[in-house]
Amino acid sequence: MADYTEANTPKAGNITAFDEANKAAARLIKPKTLLYTSALLTWLQPFQSGWSTSQMNLSQYNDTDECNARPVAEDTCLMFPGHSKLEWTFAVNAWIFGAMVGSLCCGHFSDKYGRKTSLMGNCVFMIVGGVVQASVSNVWLFALGRLIAGISSGTATATIGSYVNELSPPHMRNTLGLGLQIFTTIGILIPAILFFFANTSSGWRYLAAFPVVLAVIFLLLAPSMCVESPAWLLTKGRKEEAKEVIARLYGEEHVQTALSWLEVSKASTEEGLIDATPKTESMFAPRYRMQLLTGILLSCAQQLSGINAVFYYSGSIFSDAGISDSRVGTLIIYFINIWPAFFTGVLANRFGARNMILWGLSGMVVMSVGMTVAFIVDVSALSIVFTALYVIVFGVTLGPLVWVMTADIFPDSIRASASSLCIGINWLCNLIVGVSYPYISDA
Repeated sequence: MADYTEANTPKAGNITAFDEANKAAARLIKPKTLLYTSALLTWLQPFQSGWSTSQMNLSQYNDTDECNARPVAEDTCLMFPGHSKLEWTFAVNAWIFGAMVGSLCCGHFSDKYGRKTSLMGNCVFMIVGGVVQASVSNVWLFALGRLIAGISSGTATATIGSYVNELSPPHMRNTLGLGLQIFTTIGILIPAILFFFANTSSGWRYLAAFPVVLAVIFLLLAPSMCVESPAWLLTKGRKEEAKEVIARLYGEEHVQTALSWLEVSKASTEEGLIDATPKTESMFAPRYRMQLLTGILLSCAQQLSGINAVFYYSGSIFSDAGISDSRVGTLIIYFINIWPAFFTGVLANRFGARNMILWGLSGMVVMSVGMTVAFIVDVSALSIVFTALYVIVFGVTLGPLVWVMTADIFPDSIRASASSLCIGINWLCNLIVGVSYPYISDA
């Protein structure tokens, strides 16, 4: 958890620390509906990220033997008939590359223009990416659409954790922070259900276009149902606006308590007022070195665990395991993937996030060995069991906790830029797995 340092109140000469009394008062706060609508609407964007993860994961879109056949038989290799393995790998991973770019670049815009404004601007990439993917007839242009959609996904994953963390009272941050992972997993699941209806030569176009709907919903509702981060407003010296937002989130009577937990610029005048000229801090400052290293290692561990090889290519994995309809195995895995995150908050509070992550890594190693043995001995039922257990262990540990901890370990002054770097490295590791897996699996 982040350290909550002394924060200045709007009253001259009166500095309110986030002491035990204020911690107790904070736990009694019942947020207004606006807090939940702000979080819920922003979670539409990680839903798009999950959607993009699985939208191409139907073996009929990319059966290697069928796509290599000449001529390509009717109702086979449904997406861009005759495409090569290289073209398909490029199309899948262009989205990941775009996400890496988006996550690395969004910190600057989030710090300059605010979290809410950045997320609204992010919808432009969602719309353009969806339109391009749904309308083109060339795999390389489709990959371009994937790249644009990836910029949106990267921006969302790097921004929303910070945004929800800054809106939430301290005792609710772990719980609300799990929303990013939960909505990502729901976004992964829904296309797997639709594969039973979208296994046609045009069905994939509807899947590609759906994120446009999510973006339009966000743009229509966010102006009235989302607020700007009060922590960001305070770092910009916009004290009165921050107080108004806090009042809308928690009520006028809780403004002072909320100000006590929000970290603002440490510079203050002799009267105890917030300095209206915010000072920029570097995430590379020596005092933040350990937090930054921790965030980077967590991001690498999440992706290099290999979880997204399961999500990107589970259709091919189960086909190779001899399962006649790979959609069934894929649907089972995606459905299982949703539920573990609902228990993460309780377990993390009981055992600690650090222990949960260490146990998760150990469990995933064991399940990986089991998956490998199941494939070698060619027992398809066993391969599904170990893959499902692998996903469960990930879903209750590394999956949700990395997003929560990455947002929580940094102070407000560097949260956007530091989270941006960590999530950018997360996507880089994701790209390494996504590009290498198809070739490793054929080795």
